[in-house]
Amino acid sequence: MDHAKLGELARFYRKHLLDDVMPFWECRTKDHECGGYLTCFDRQGKLTDPDKYIWFQGRQLWMFSALYNRVEKRDLWLDLARQGRDFLVRHAYAGNGRWHYQLDRTGKQAKQSTISIYTDHFVLSGLCEYALASGSDQDRDLIDQTYQVMEKNIYDPEFKDIFHGTWSPKYKRHGLCMISVHVAEIASQILGQERTRTLIDHCLQEILYVFTRDDRRLLFESVGQDGSIVMEPEGQLINPGHALEAMCFCLPVGLERGDQAIIDRCLAIAEWMYEVGYDNDYGGIVAFLDARGTEPAQLDWHKETDAMWHDKVWWVHCEALYAAALCALLTDSPVWFDRFLDLHDWCQQHFYDPEYGEWYAALYRDGTPKLTDKGTVWKAAYHLPRCLMMIMKLFETGLPSSSAGTVR
Repeated sequence: MDHAKLGELARFYRKHLLDDVMPFWECRTKDHECGGYLTCFDRQGKLTDPDKYIWFQGRQLWMFSALYNRVEKRDLWLDLARQGRDFLVRHAYAGNGRWHYQLDRTGKQAKQSTISIYTDHFVLSGLCEYALASGSDQDRDLIDQTYQVMEKNIYDPEFKDIFHGTWSPKYKRHGLCMISVHVAEIASQILGQERTRTLIDHCLQEILYVFTRDDRRLLFESVGQDGSIVMEPEGQLINPGHALEAMCFCLPVGLERGDQAIIDRCLAIAEWMYEVGYDNDYGGIVAFLDARGTEPAQLDWHKETDAMWHDKVWWVHCEALYAAALCALLTDSPVWFDRFLDLHDWCQQHFYDPEYGEWYAALYRDGTPKLTDKGTVWKAAYHLPRCLMMIMKLFETGLPSSSAGTVR
């Protein structure tokens, strides 16, 4: 891929981010009455659920802060970031370093009150990014306490991650390690790399050498507490989107450290997981599958998201797009460039909504729309604008020298 093509792609992704995606959110996500963000909208942008899902309050706080920090110093983005930060600090803190999962629109506990380690992660990332955007240390104590408790819980095999019943004493979860690498890298800008390196190293080891098995050429979503492969439906599930997202977080760590072993390992895993996740019949990346590369035995694994194993989900393609772009520039491989361009064309043809903007949440296997909503209990202004911003920056400036500086 020559410099002219890279420049063309950089301009496309900048325009797609700033003209096709962010305007959908900028004009409607701010809750002028109660503070924080409204995040659930149908295709046209009509509100479908007023509740505040706190992991999305944290994610969008990070997104608006990151746009301000690395794209343009727009007052609108800083104002939107402040809106999210103020709501979180006033209403969402559960105490002792933990954060609520869901509140009603006004900030009161909605339905059955729960806390979630995923919410802890994303609020932490948002508060850290906002601290950089605002230049304020007002949340330093909250950041410090949240990180301390999060780190303790990641190491604790008995910790019950209360998140829609996903905790089981039998399994370790790849997703927790993946998110921890990402969030710890962000937190390092506030807390320092000496504070975060131990957790990052632990999660890298788990992702690259415990959840990943060379003999199977797969990264497993769950393994036993002793690191063993569990021959049950849940233990055999493969999530290509999570695996490729993990490589988007681990590769920059290798680049920042100049650690070729990490880089080579990540490139190998990305290769394996792209191949296993790619749908050779219809294009795009499948949502999940069995370790044999076939239909999973446990079909209700994504029951709450109403996703069948061969559906095409927006966030999976966002992570695959960036992973392919990163691997293409890192390897200068025509194979990875072709993969990126193929997926780029597929997403623009099927996910993008040229009439109302943004992307559909989910497609059937053949690429026809399944869920046209733009914001759901699983989707907000995060995976897509993050992906577009990172690809834009990658094609504009080249490979990152620091994961904290470009890839987050």
